[in-house]
Amino acid sequence: MIYNHPEFDRHHELHFHDDPTTGLKAIIAIHRAWDKPSMGGCRMRNYSNDESALRDVLRLSRGMSYKSVMAGLDFGGAKSVIIGAPKPAARGAVLASMANFLNRLGGRYITGIDVGVSADDVAFMSKHTKYTAGTGALPPEKMTAAGVYTALKASAKHRLRADSLNGLTISILGLGKVGFQLAEMALADGASVLGADINPATLNSAIELGVTPVSVDDAHKMPCDIFAPCALGGILNPMTIPELNCAIVAGAANNQFTNLDDAAELSGRNILYAPDYIANAGGLIVLAMEYNRQNEAWARAKVNALGDTLTMIFEQADAVDGNTGATAERIGAARIADMAQGSELAA
Repeated sequence: MIYNHPEFDRHHELHFHDDPTTGLKAIIAIHRAWDKPSMGGCRMRNYSNDESALRDVLRLSRGMSYKSVMAGLDFGGAKSVIIGAPKPAARGAVLASMANFLNRLGGRYITGIDVGVSADDVAFMSKHTKYTAGTGALPPEKMTAAGVYTALKASAKHRLRADSLNGLTISILGLGKVGFQLAEMALADGASVLGADINPATLNSAIELGVTPVSVDDAHKMPCDIFAPCALGGILNPMTIPELNCAIVAGAANNQFTNLDDAAELSGRNILYAPDYIANAGGLIVLAMEYNRQNEAWARAKVNALGDTLTMIFEQADAVDGNTGATAERIGAARIADMAQGSELAA
């Protein structure tokens, strides 16, 4: 039963779609729904099996609810996954089918870019559905990178008493759109940046920027001030945590822990962790900006406020046991409960 799944958190809705005509297999998970639509990107991956896809969409959608309330937004959290990447000739048909899947939910879920789904893909889907966002003048990945940069600065201020990243060493795992922009910002701030990526062309571009290349397997092990996971999740686990050689972990990846209970291992090693769903909230802020018909100044103010939120979490965690992951979960759960009480929809 889905209700007994370890990642099921009383999700409000879970929808499965199997389109034999296009080959689309997709899942939409709505974790929480309040008075506005639930928001979250659409991810496309070659999952090893259906269980991996289900686990991913359940965890990611839950994270979106926490991301929303911790960013001061009032949207529910949701996510969708497309299982398997179609061949180029079939991509349009698959995306159109996904758009029709969105239409069936009648606006309860709004989606945007994510791993494997580009802004062009979302723009294509928008021809078939009105329930997409994030293809305007302000790219979500730009604000995601800005939010992570804010998280790095807040973390460095709290743990290292540093007023900037100048002179610090940052190891970035994943130099995609967000990780690459983060590297640019850190270098401009005077930091030394180590970088790893599975794509040789991306890594070469980063080297030209001034990034020192390291292997994907070694990025988390490198002596540095800040380790910034900006690829897929699960990098923080019982095998890798003992190998960390940093003072801070702050990055763009979702679900950085395979099990959030392992956050205590970081605090036990005196490593400061910036909860990922706060650090990477910039993309969601852009979706909210578009839905609320706000401007870039509104979005940037929200992104800048993420630093204050992290500082509050750091200080509260210091007063207890130093476990910032558990502290963020406690505060987020309380805010979610408050949202449910104030909503006309069921909790």
